[in-house]
Amino acid sequence: MSEKRYFKIHSSRHTIGETNNYTRLFDAIEAQAAYDEAEVKRLFESETFIKHLPSEKHYLYNHILESLNSFNKEKTFLARYASILTSIEILYNRGLFGHCKKLIRKAKTEAYSLEKFSILLILIHWETILFINDEDDRNLSKNIHEELRLLDALKIQTILMQVAFDLQIHIDKGKAGEKYIKTCKKELKSIFPPKQEINSFWSKYYYYSAMALIYTIENDNTERYRCYKEIKNIMDKSPQFIKDLPAIYHLNYNNLVNIMLFLKKYSETETLLKEQRTFLPTYGIKNPTFLNRVFINTYESEFYLYYKTGQHEKAATVAAEMESDLKKIDLTFGPILFDLFYFMAITALMVKNYKGATRWLNRILNAEREINYRKELQINARMLYLVILNETDDVLFENRMQATRRFMAQESSFKKQAKILEGIALAGEDTTLAKNKAALKQIVAQLKKEHQVAGEELLNKNFDFVEWLENKAG
Repeated sequence: MSEKRYFKIHSSRHTIGETNNYTRLFDAIEAQAAYDEAEVKRLFESETFIKHLPSEKHYLYNHILESLNSFNKEKTFLARYASILTSIEILYNRGLFGHCKKLIRKAKTEAYSLEKFSILLILIHWETILFINDEDDRNLSKNIHEELRLLDALKIQTILMQVAFDLQIHIDKGKAGEKYIKTCKKELKSIFPPKQEINSFWSKYYYYSAMALIYTIENDNTERYRCYKEIKNIMDKSPQFIKDLPAIYHLNYNNLVNIMLFLKKYSETETLLKEQRTFLPTYGIKNPTFLNRVFINTYESEFYLYYKTGQHEKAATVAAEMESDLKKIDLTFGPILFDLFYFMAITALMVKNYKGATRWLNRILNAEREINYRKELQINARMLYLVILNETDDVLFENRMQATRRFMAQESSFKKQAKILEGIALAGEDTTLAKNKAALKQIVAQLKKEHQVAGEELLNKNFDFVEWLENKAG
């Protein structure tokens, strides 16, 4: 709302007469629950400007960006420094060298605290110009050494960043073999830790991120846990980075929570989730979109924690308390919203609220054509639906089973899920018959023996279909 008010004030400075077309267009679009261009055209059908709607929208778009830039000019590091660098140049061009030096010194102090090396290099460049102007040989020499040190620090952190990113790409493509991992380890150990004077926050961050990926491949979850703890530790010691980079801090929270759940550190996980949920106000970070992301991620983890620890009634109580806030988040927010819907369904299922569980699953399945979310979630939602139909002896079970089989026939890569579906189909038959019970037990045994992809449970929290099948097998 504050941004919208500022936009109106900003627009009034550019208004000729009582109003202008782009502010009228803004008001019309803002009044809509979802953008409807046909309705906008109908509303202004008697106006000349509507014939040029694409150009009017383009003008409005640019004006909104201009307004947001002005509104946020003192709120972000880069916005502030764009203004500071402009001021430095203006002062220099007017010969106000003393004022120029003072502004540079002040800017360097903050840039160093945030390790903004690229900005520091520009500031040092301006200092160098001033020292040359003053024929100050001593400070000029110091500046050159300072610049070389910063370039060394940048080089180290860039190499570490490249190793971390390459690792992730190789993992995603299934090409992170033993030889490749050995080469990455050797490279990491050869450059980290660097000398203290060129060590940096980013060097530490990328090193521990890369090592966490390596330990994921090696299935060493204890060491992976240690890496995420170390990343949190270096960020906690540098609160300015948390304020500047809340998304990275939040991502590491998610990684740490997931590995702790995998290691069954449930008490520690619960404490960490409470901390994660409140870190935005703790650090004075105001971002409604990011607040929704934290809301979704933390509740998904909390429901999974309750599920794994058998606290089903507590989970149902929490779900009822947060449901009204969840419904305020638009379905177009992003795929992660549907992961939370899935755990709302599991939470309802575990307290035998089958109607509630079905309602959440329908929200997932009904949005498939509009929202691009994980194929695995689409499959799991269908299989969980079958579990509910089985539990309630619903006559629709067989019909749904056939539909799910048709869906799965197009997804041949999901072999584990296909085996689970085979088990659910058997569970839908008479399991008191010896042959059915034996066949179901065999499927359960096969699923338990099959190789689990390293870290699979960490990346994809899920309903334990194998445990459910085992209970059905008796």
